[in-house]
Amino acid sequence: MQTTATARVGNAPDLLSGILSVQVRNEEKITEQDRLYCQRQQDLLYETLDRIDRWYAIFKEEAERYRGEKNFKYEDNGKVSIRNYHFNYSGKDDYSHNEFKPFDLLNELVDSNYNANSNFADRIISYFNKTYNVAVPVPAVDEKTLRMGFRPVYQTYVDTVIEHLGGKSFRETAEVELLARFLKTVQPARWSKAKPELKRDKITFPGIVYWDSIHLEYHGEYEISYDSYGKVNAFCEGIAYGSDDVITGSIRIVSGLDERNVDITRWYDLTTTNASQIKFYKNGRIDIRFRDSAAAGSCFKRLRLDEITLQED
Repeated sequence: MQTTATARVGNAPDLLSGILSVQVRNEEKITEQDRLYCQRQQDLLYETLDRIDRWYAIFKEEAERYRGEKNFKYEDNGKVSIRNYHFNYSGKDDYSHNEFKPFDLLNELVDSNYNANSNFADRIISYFNKTYNVAVPVPAVDEKTLRMGFRPVYQTYVDTVIEHLGGKSFRETAEVELLARFLKTVQPARWSKAKPELKRDKITFPGIVYWDSIHLEYHGEYEISYDSYGKVNAFCEGIAYGSDDVITGSIRIVSGLDERNVDITRWYDLTTTNASQIKFYKNGRIDIRFRDSAAAGSCFKRLRLDEITLQED
């Protein structure tokens, strides 16, 4: 079975290059819950696109009334292009200059059509990314070639997801991507003289978090900077995986943490089993304490921290 598009409002079908030429062959690789979500999103999208197309047809018919007064053309995506938008009413004795001109609304409907299709692509891909903790890029919809009347099918984006896995399972792919994010987060800077270190039942990580200097100056509180939040989140995600073999970790594994006012004098409890506590330091270092030295060593190896080297090594 091959993906198809249905043409409406008098436009011929135009398959999006790179997206719509994919053979549908992967739907059996997702769960029934996944399929039901995707089908529901597709049904909702079609309802909206039907309304957009209905209004577009009405306004397009109205626009044709002015064909004799203005030389306008339709772009590939359905937008109206008019070299000089103003109409000349000099010498006319009627009231046509007060009439409604549909051209702006036609172009707005084209934008709505594009936005709806883009939202659909994002929702389907984001669903799989959130559900399985993978990082599938959202395919871009070409605004200039997307025609009015186009109807995407969710199977196209399921193919995109499955092809991203490259023959691996969702779990295997999530682990590979998670580990890559974590190692990028803890990789020492080129000039650094310190790297993650295993110390009995504890692992120390230098240079992980950056504090908001303005908040610290005016409020005396250690707030995780905006640019650093994602890094700390990826760090905690890795710790959860390294310690407990779970791929759904985040900064929320730190009990009682207020990101705007981090207490650098205390150890915070973790919700993970083998990693028990975390401590933040003024200089950006983070320490993780484990239930015993064996758990710390196991996490150190699983996260491949023993492979990290410094430039001078």
